[in-house]
Amino acid sequence: MEQYPSSHIRLLVILSFFLISVLSGYGQTDHWETVFYADTLFRYSTSNDGEPPANWRETSFDDHLWQEGRGGIGYGDGDDNTVIPQCNALYYRITFNISDTSVITGASLDIDYDDAFVAYLNGVEIARSPGLSSPYPAWNEISTYNHEAHMYKGGKPEQFFIDKDKLRQAMSNGINLLAVEIHNSSTSSSDMSSLTWFSVGLSVSGSYYLPTPSWFTEPFYYKGSTLPLIRINTYGQTIPNEPKIDAWMEIVDNGPGEFNGIHDSANAYNGHIGIEVRGATSAGYPQKPYSLETRDSLGDNLNVPLLGMPAENDWLLISHYNEKTFMRNPLAFNMFHEMGHYSVRFRLVDVMINGAYEGIYLFCEKIKRDKNRIDIKKLKATDTAGIDLTGGYIFETNNAHSYDSWLSDYSPIDHPDYDTRFLYYYPRYYNITQQQKDYIKEYVDNFQAVLHENDFQNYYRNYIDLLSFIDYFLVSEISRNVDGYKKSRFYYKDRQDVDNKLYAGPVWDFDWAWKNISSCWLTNHTDGSGWVYLTNDCRVTNTPGWYVRLLMDPAFADEVNCRYYQLRQTILSLDHIYAFMDSIYHVVEEPQVNHYKRWDILGVHTGAPEVEPPAQTWDEEVDRLKEWIRIRLEWLDENLPGSHDHCTTFTKEQEKNEASLRVFPNPASGHFYVEASRNMERIELFDISGHRALTVLPHGSFSVPVSTEKLHKGIWMVRITFSDGTVSSSKVVIR
Repeated sequence: MEQYPSSHIRLLVILSFFLISVLSGYGQTDHWETVFYADTLFRYSTSNDGEPPANWRETSFDDHLWQEGRGGIGYGDGDDNTVIPQCNALYYRITFNISDTSVITGASLDIDYDDAFVAYLNGVEIARSPGLSSPYPAWNEISTYNHEAHMYKGGKPEQFFIDKDKLRQAMSNGINLLAVEIHNSSTSSSDMSSLTWFSVGLSVSGSYYLPTPSWFTEPFYYKGSTLPLIRINTYGQTIPNEPKIDAWMEIVDNGPGEFNGIHDSANAYNGHIGIEVRGATSAGYPQKPYSLETRDSLGDNLNVPLLGMPAENDWLLISHYNEKTFMRNPLAFNMFHEMGHYSVRFRLVDVMINGAYEGIYLFCEKIKRDKNRIDIKKLKATDTAGIDLTGGYIFETNNAHSYDSWLSDYSPIDHPDYDTRFLYYYPRYYNITQQQKDYIKEYVDNFQAVLHENDFQNYYRNYIDLLSFIDYFLVSEISRNVDGYKKSRFYYKDRQDVDNKLYAGPVWDFDWAWKNISSCWLTNHTDGSGWVYLTNDCRVTNTPGWYVRLLMDPAFADEVNCRYYQLRQTILSLDHIYAFMDSIYHVVEEPQVNHYKRWDILGVHTGAPEVEPPAQTWDEEVDRLKEWIRIRLEWLDENLPGSHDHCTTFTKEQEKNEASLRVFPNPASGHFYVEASRNMERIELFDISGHRALTVLPHGSFSVPVSTEKLHKGIWMVRITFSDGTVSSSKVVIR
């Protein structure tokens, strides 16, 4: 097992002591009071005046030549008490009196800022946002964090807790100084915000300072929950958008329903990772999403199985700042999986970064070519001719540039004035050869050429896997996903001798789905109506519009309707969908309390432009989602194109069950996985004589690792008993 460097051990000891002190301090707090409000008088200077003296953060600095103004100090958002000229950085200071530090159990800096800040108490750093990596940022340093203020939009400031030990280092009886610097994310930024409050927890009753603001909440102290806990230590580094930085990750998973505490030993992973911020819109949310890779001690990729998922090295942490139910992505991922396709595996987890609790995340697989993910042939740089050139490929429709994508020769059928770009995904644009670029472009162009023919219905089936295209359409339309066709919309193609057709999927990116979105007239309806495959009508230029053409074929429309009708009796029934939602509800019912203490966003608009006002409670969020799904399905029941009066395809339940059961890798060495789209009750292994050698209880997981360590080589029968009493079987070769 990899060991920590000695410097890392020291940091972890410090971190543990920090957490213990926080927890003990919390129990001694009688009440909170605010030392000063944001609209008090501050002394300030800006980067337009040049670099401030090195001791500007210290009490020894004489700031009488600085300007004086009421906070917040800034420009552009209409909530500034003191308006200043456009600048790169703002520096402001305030002195305040503390009468007795012995009765203070902790402090809270509540700050509404744009775009990044560092705060100092008597010259000691006490809080910092992402975006500023220098210990003491220069006057012309630009923030890498594009953070928008919240209060002018009806939100609340962000809260930064200062523990008792930090206060012992920095605070003294008598006069104290708070110094703050704000930095913009560009030299031409249109706004800057700096609303700042400082509050203290008191161990005694009585009134020492000022009442806390109406929005103030006591700082939250996270102890753990029943979700697996991921602890990440970046050793003081700010996590950038790119490239990945070295860090250490621990995973605590004591089993279903068991408590995972902040001091529990790591038992699911304990080692090196690389980590960076990921996403486009979501990267601007306070709760950041992350991309990470597991690494060995040399920094090379390390394939490991994590939280019941097959071994790999690329993983994602998807945030829940804009998606408040914790269900939207899992609903879509699970639905596509139950339809019989590869879909990203996932677990809901708690995350701590550098000792601070960051809320509930969806820990999931990154979409990539891999035998346990998109299982297509590997394409090497030397594969530039013949059969080797034909696959495999993964590409997508998404925001693209000329260097990382190709411009199609064909415009959407419904909008001939639009351009369409496809983004290289595998191989990446910086790896793919010119011959490979030419091949995949020609393949897609040939398919689009067929769609533009008058008799297209006679030929397009030669190019696409019909079932994947139908099921992708159903998941996207059931969820009315505004991003379902224009962003993060994946396709893949294997090598010609394996399968020469184009596949749709996997499905991805549903935090703006399952909602009524006001930004497009197709998605702002509250009666369940609207087709997102027509999204080009909302002036979207990334979408090829293939479904517009496919649905002009009556046979395709009927097949869509038949598939939907069949699945409405099973995995698309409201009872089945609600049961899956309820399973997530029970998993996060208690942990979500921690999440919403960390992120006080219930009742607040946080991202997607939803039609309705935000729900006030988590239960209301869940109930709204259930009702939204019911209304949407009822509308689809009446309005889906085509007919199911004469269905001839997708009607055999046996075929669906067989497609949704998978044992891999096969042959296996060391371990193999059993996956099923239905709830597995029990997995049993029998040798060729019929002797049962092993029983595994899945505990509700759809992906179950089975160790072969105690099994002899040869052929084994795998018998799966499902929760409804049905039984299925498969064979696995152990070598």
